[in-house]
Amino acid sequence: MITPKCQTSLRARIGKIVLIFSILLVSFYTTMLAMLYEWGLADATHGIVWQEAHLFQQAYAKDPNAPLPHTRSIRGFIGEENLPEEVTRWFPPSKWKNWSPKEEGLLYRFQKNEGAESHYHLLISPLPNTDKRFFVYYNITVADEIAAKVWHKFKILAFVGGILVVAMLVVFRATIARSLRPISSLSRWIENLDQKNPPHDLPRDIQADEIGQMAGSLYSALQRIHQYNERERKFLRNASHELRTPIAIIRNAMDVLEHKRKLGNDNIDCLLQRIRRAGDTMKSVTEAILWLAVEDYAPPTSENTNLRRLVEEIVAANENLNAGKQVTVSTELNQLEPRHIQSSLAHIVLDNLIRNAFQHCTDGEIQIRALNASTLEVINPHHAYSATDKNQDIAEAIATGSFGLGLALVKTITERQGWLFEFHLGQEEAVARVSL
Repeated sequence: MITPKCQTSLRARIGKIVLIFSILLVSFYTTMLAMLYEWGLADATHGIVWQEAHLFQQAYAKDPNAPLPHTRSIRGFIGEENLPEEVTRWFPPSKWKNWSPKEEGLLYRFQKNEGAESHYHLLISPLPNTDKRFFVYYNITVADEIAAKVWHKFKILAFVGGILVVAMLVVFRATIARSLRPISSLSRWIENLDQKNPPHDLPRDIQADEIGQMAGSLYSALQRIHQYNERERKFLRNASHELRTPIAIIRNAMDVLEHKRKLGNDNIDCLLQRIRRAGDTMKSVTEAILWLAVEDYAPPTSENTNLRRLVEEIVAANENLNAGKQVTVSTELNQLEPRHIQSSLAHIVLDNLIRNAFQHCTDGEIQIRALNASTLEVINPHHAYSATDKNQDIAEAIATGSFGLGLALVKTITERQGWLFEFHLGQEEAVARVSL
């Protein structure tokens, strides 16, 4: 989980990276701008010198007596012995003496004067069809006022460029902060998770980007974990609910066995049979509940099941629930016929419906009757329920277990098996109907 300290640290690291990147980018931009200014000025000046040399070489190739370039700024010379002292003072022969006769190059010098700045250029180039060198000397002096105008434009360009760079970095920083905001929302969402409830919807500021994909994967994983925990809780709840009856039968049978042993009565076959049936019921119920709770658990095996005898055994096993109450039980089971179904699942369904009627009835008649070969109806008075229970939605009652935890289990089994299950509350009675 991302703690606030970690978030601050992450923001601080990103802020440092943005700051360093800003300094480097501004420095690089300023340096490159100054270099481009110098390169552009030099290229423009050098272009003039190269052009004059090229034009004279063309003219000299046609006429060796062609006039040398001679203006106030540009002068041409043939042979180093003809270079004036002014040129050799700025460009000593030692700098180019060792050059090859065919080699061509340009030398440059700069001097700052009072109120002006001077730029000196010397182009050394071979003359065609001779062993002499051709020199083009270019001298230009720029007043400080003109240079100031140029630098003023340069400063404006640098200032505008700097503003654009800073604006870009501000946008970049804002974009990073906006990108980190969903992470903070996701962190708060994780902190508010409750293991007892499914995860809430993701925060609205999480978009369909990489963070959104991660959040969606996390949400799906938490849903699966919650479903797994919910199945585990249902398993424990259903197991404790379903195993109470066989455990109670075994305990009662053991008490009777102990009493008969003290009296010296060896007639215990019927008690052993009850214990064996209760043990078989516990085994089948456990397997059925595991099948409901575990996805890859093997389903219970189908077998030929005598529904009438199964109902009679369930009624007999739960008749102690009516002890001390003014309750009578009437059964009409003649229409029930044997069916090839999962007997353990049928036992859980029928046992829960009958036990639910016995537990929630304090007086009156409970009717258990077969409507056809595979449909059983259980009717019991429900005036013992509270007024709140009577007005409660049936679907909510089944889901919450307010009319017995077994009804939710019955609903789950019948839905997975494709069996029909109905539960109704009338004015004076509750009706449960199931078709296997």
